[in-house]
Amino acid sequence: MGWTTRRYVLALSVIALLAIAAFTSFQGLIAAHDRTLSVVNISGRQRMLSQRIALYVHRLASDDCIVPRALCVDQLRTSLDLFEASHAGLTLGGGPEDIPGPTSALVRSLYFDGAPSLDARVREYAAAVRTVLEAPPGTLTPDHPAVRHVLREGPGPLLEALDAVVLAYQHDGEAAMALLRRLEIAVLALTLLTLLLEALFIFRPMIGRLGSQFQALEAAGASLREANLTLERRVAERTEALTAAIAAAEKANWSKSHFLAAAGHDMLQPLEAAEMFAGLLEREATTPRAQALLQDLGRTQQSLRHLVRSVLDVSKLEAGVVTPVFGPVAVGPLLLGVAADFGPVAAAKELRLAVVPTALWVDSDAHLLERVLRNLISNALRYTTEGGVVIGCRRRGDHILIQVADSGEGIAPEDQERIFEAFVQVGTGTRDRSEGLGLGLSVVRGLGRLLGHPVHLWSQPGRGSVVSVECRRVSEGG
Repeated sequence: MGWTTRRYVLALSVIALLAIAAFTSFQGLIAAHDRTLSVVNISGRQRMLSQRIALYVHRLASDDCIVPRALCVDQLRTSLDLFEASHAGLTLGGGPEDIPGPTSALVRSLYFDGAPSLDARVREYAAAVRTVLEAPPGTLTPDHPAVRHVLREGPGPLLEALDAVVLAYQHDGEAAMALLRRLEIAVLALTLLTLLLEALFIFRPMIGRLGSQFQALEAAGASLREANLTLERRVAERTEALTAAIAAAEKANWSKSHFLAAAGHDMLQPLEAAEMFAGLLEREATTPRAQALLQDLGRTQQSLRHLVRSVLDVSKLEAGVVTPVFGPVAVGPLLLGVAADFGPVAAAKELRLAVVPTALWVDSDAHLLERVLRNLISNALRYTTEGGVVIGCRRRGDHILIQVADSGEGIAPEDQERIFEAFVQVGTGTRDRSEGLGLGLSVVRGLGRLLGHPVHLWSQPGRGSVVSVECRRVSEGG
């Protein structure tokens, strides 16, 4: 914690202590003032009670009561009881009204100093009144000693002494108020002095330090802005270089794809020639060994043709040279024709290849849709070892789903999106990796986007797969 912070905490602590001291002092003085006012009221009531008692005694002695005599006696006794109880509280403290007793040395001297003292006079006065109350009615006359004492003391010396007490209590109250005002001024002065010292020794250095910190922040901000400009310039340069590199790579990729697409026919001619020569050679082969070699050669040529066609399909899609020609396509004959071409392949693997008959028509390119189905059926047969493949259609509103379902080993959920990427093959070792480069489904999705036919996959490991091609349904011939 720095020196400025410590000074600030110290100043706040002093202000808090002053506030607490002021609050405590004010509460005490207010309570004392309230007690003084209460005592002033009670002492003033003593003066009034002394006169009332004298009046009741005079009426009883003169037999001049306004009310019945018994009621007048009760009023005198009630007034005397209150007078004695209040006097006991004023001189000793406590009592039913919780009187604090003498509030100053002056009041105490007024009660207990002198011969006789005010306390003695009050007690003697009360005793004389008790005598009046206990005297038989016929014996009370204005000349009765107790009556003469009451009538002499009540309006005379006792009244003067009680007046002096009331004035003394009032003086005490005024002194308490004056002290309260002096304390208010003192606390206010100390608070203002503390605030002045806080402004001189805390806020002034703090403002200077904040100014220095703001200057440091401005300098740091300028450095950051300069570094930001430099960084933005470098990022712009790197972005420009990266954009140029990406453009060059895209151009090279397009050139490669365009070349492969253009040279596709020339690449297939040697394969077709090799197949023709193999056919001619098959007529000349007479031994079983030669026949077996020719069969192996045929399978190798078929795999090579499939790989070349897949590469060419991908290249044509990337080069953008494939343009679909839409028209009504009868789905039933298309499925039967493709299934017939793959019948020998299914039979060679002892698989069942079934087509569900349909009379539906779709709006598509017949050639490209056939390529999609061929890739799907080829892929399904390649990765199915037992059971079979079923081809059929399902209606979905004004669309239909052309589906290829197999009983293969299925595809894990985390691989179901990856299999549509180029050169991706997933699964166990039961699949024949020599028959493809993982381009079949990539071609299917690319042709599906080109035709506007979304391709959907459902698969569960151990339960096979279903690939659906969604096409718009049309009526027959239009």
